[in-house]
Amino acid sequence: MRISTQQQYFKSIDQMQNSQSKLAGLQDQVSTGKKLQTPSDDPVAAAQVVKLERELSQYEKYDDNINVTERRLALEETILDDVNIALNRMRELTLNAANGTLQDQDRKSIANELGQLTGYVAGLMNTQDSQGEYLFSGSQGSTKPYVLENGRYAYQGDDGQRQIQVGSELFMPSNDSGAYLFESVDDRLNVTMTGQEAFDYESGVTTTEPFVSNVSFASTEDEASFNEAVKGLGDLTIAVTEDAPIPSGSYSYQISDSGGNEIVSSTSFTPGDSIDFNGMAFELNAPASATDNTLTFNVSTEKKNILDVAMDLAEGLNKPVSSQAERDELSELVATSLDQFKQASDRNSEVVATLGSRLSSLEFMSSSNLDFKLFTESAISSLVDADLASAISLFKLEEATLSAAQATFGRVSALSLFNYIN
Repeated sequence: MRISTQQQYFKSIDQMQNSQSKLAGLQDQVSTGKKLQTPSDDPVAAAQVVKLERELSQYEKYDDNINVTERRLALEETILDDVNIALNRMRELTLNAANGTLQDQDRKSIANELGQLTGYVAGLMNTQDSQGEYLFSGSQGSTKPYVLENGRYAYQGDDGQRQIQVGSELFMPSNDSGAYLFESVDDRLNVTMTGQEAFDYESGVTTTEPFVSNVSFASTEDEASFNEAVKGLGDLTIAVTEDAPIPSGSYSYQISDSGGNEIVSSTSFTPGDSIDFNGMAFELNAPASATDNTLTFNVSTEKKNILDVAMDLAEGLNKPVSSQAERDELSELVATSLDQFKQASDRNSEVVATLGSRLSSLEFMSSSNLDFKLFTESAISSLVDADLASAISLFKLEEATLSAAQATFGRVSALSLFNYIN
């Protein structure tokens, strides 16, 4: 093959320029420590790097969320510890108030301290975090949870929780609502009824009221007795039938549980009679229709917040006691308050234990996220970072190659037959 002088020159120059370009690239790798300078260096690796950096950014966001959640939960744990100390003191004062030898002035002193503790606990319940959000208002962080209205504290938040993502598939509650924490004390039983209207024999017309009315419990002992008797039975249904032959004006009733099982067998009564069923008293009348003769009791326990418990007890202790009936009423109030303080303390302990498990889970999640971050950073490094030992060796090799090419080009370019014609 014939090689012209011009072709020889062009080929030598091209080879030296390629070698210089490689040298420049290797020099950049050595000076920057990066082998991937621009996406054009390796488009496939550049695309992978973009994806891995997106994942790394997500893990860093998870870490930020974990730090925020840990701070909020640690603050909540501290507040609940303080609330529990106050609750223990309230229970001590309640036990002191049960002492029958105390005078009215002694009880007023206890009531005064209860009032001070109530204000202190209310302040704890309205705690804000470092970002100014209320800790116990559920999902309504900007709403003050407890506001004093008409002498009693009313909860303004909701029963939600703010869920924060701390992992690719894990969301962690960063707070607990005041509705769950502080509105959990059992109060009196509440009875609602669904069913048929009653027939008023005096007027001879159908009334707008159900044929069961004036449902009440005489005392907390009666409520406890009723709760124990109907435990697991569900909603109760009462059915009234007119005795044969009809019309007779004589009626019987029976009570069944939610499964239709008979609890009280057919029992005669006269319309207007007061019936006692395991502590629940009610007035029973005839139904407006012989066919629509059933009515369902929906019995539920009303809830009360611990602040109102303390205020109600303080109010009762401030009243002078002179008669036996007043002493009995105060004794019942003290016993009820003591039980309610215990319920609040139990709920507090339950939530504190839950906070501990959440904080422990966050530690594990933080460790897992760190492992994922290290793995991702290692993958990015393998695509981007240069192997300096290899880069330097290649640089030396390319440098020697360029020097040899330049030296041989000088020898080849000097070859000429005319050097020997003289």
